[in-house]
Amino acid sequence: MTTRKTTPKSERTRRRIVSAAAAAFREHGIEGVGVRDIMKRAGLTQGGFYFHFPNKEELFKEASREAALGGLANCLAVADSAPRGKQLQAFIDAYLSREHRDDHGGGCIVSAVCGEVGRGGARQRAAFNSAVDLILERVGAYVSGNTPLERRHKAGLLMASMAGVLMVSRALVDPKSSQRLLA
Repeated sequence: MTTRKTTPKSERTRRRIVSAAAAAFREHGIEGVGVRDIMKRAGLTQGGFYFHFPNKEELFKEASREAALGGLANCLAVADSAPRGKQLQAFIDAYLSREHRDDHGGGCIVSAVCGEVGRGGARQRAAFNSAVDLILERVGAYVSGNTPLERRHKAGLLMASMAGVLMVSRALVDPKSSQRLLA
């Protein structure tokens, strides 16, 4: 197998594709967006995709990792800037905000594609699990617990609850009902 030499330009192009895919997957779901759509979103032609990725599955693997922390960047920044002891509440408030709810392409990947990944194949689930691990590692820093495992477990329960609330709030037709659920 020959490996392609990557240049700074090809690496920038790859990053554009990954960023476009991360947003597109969160906005439209994994099956709701094709390679052509992602490449168009990145401002590139479909033919160039295969220079960078062997298939959409490999792109999802990379894009899900980017989306994991990128989609929570604002929430994490809010929490990190909060006073000690108030970080967890600041994270929750930012996550369950109207802004986060309305940011389908830039929000949390867990709330965006979890249901679809649960019906996906083992490779897709493994890629998603890797992304979730990144999230739980960061959120676990705000959660109390005696051991890293206990903090991670609590972070997992918290993220599952909040992602569920965010998913349902996005699905509600009545804006007031949606906002009450977030509150």
